[in-house]
Amino acid sequence: MESQPVTVDADAWLASIFRRPVFKVSFPAAPEIAAPLTRESVFQQAKPAFYYAKVPTRRVTQVSALTRLGFSVVDVNVTLERPASASLPEGQRRIVTVRDSAPAQREAILAIAESCFVYSRFHLDPQIPNDVANAIKRAWVDSYCTGQRGDRLLVAEIAGIPVGFLAGIRANVGEHRARVIDLVGVHRSYQGRGVGLALVEYFIRLSGSDVDVLRVGTQAANVPSISLYEKCGFRVAETTYVLHAHV
Repeated sequence: MESQPVTVDADAWLASIFRRPVFKVSFPAAPEIAAPLTRESVFQQAKPAFYYAKVPTRRVTQVSALTRLGFSVVDVNVTLERPASASLPEGQRRIVTVRDSAPAQREAILAIAESCFVYSRFHLDPQIPNDVANAIKRAWVDSYCTGQRGDRLLVAEIAGIPVGFLAGIRANVGEHRARVIDLVGVHRSYQGRGVGLALVEYFIRLSGSDVDVLRVGTQAANVPSISLYEKCGFRVAETTYVLHAHV
């Protein structure tokens, strides 16, 4: 059987924020027929540039091949899943109100997005400045505000003040219809006060009968988030190494 090379695709969206070329490196679906990696097969001519790859944790050979080329593991992504139809215990009465976001809340939500994250793969990479990592999260959420991505942006309020958000998107996972928590953020001054839990519980109850499963991804380093999702009935479905290279 003929070997299949890796694919290297330009990521124009990330490049616009990094202000340099960005490329995603992907392996063939069947690891046993992947061609040997070389610098010529992975790195494009443009320099400086940023490369990233996401590899299932069971594929240690592929991770080793990438690290030999100069990639570093910056994150282990943990994907959790729960049946959409599973019941959820009735939550306690909270001071947090969750609703669909309004256009007037856009700047408040973006301010949270660009200041609340510390565990994302961009924040964990010591070669990416924090202002760039923060700009990525702001632009990501803004794509929801402007209707370019996703299908729902929820906002959490305390006394009418936006203190958190949840961005949701529909996807197909194999043969299953899924709703995915794409991103959750809570203002740093309100973390640990049940805001994230209120957002996730609302998302679960909102998802209803038109999908089969609910999914969410977080970082292995983000133990509080994993604990929150498990409290809401999510269980680990898969894990993935995230690797970066700066050339």
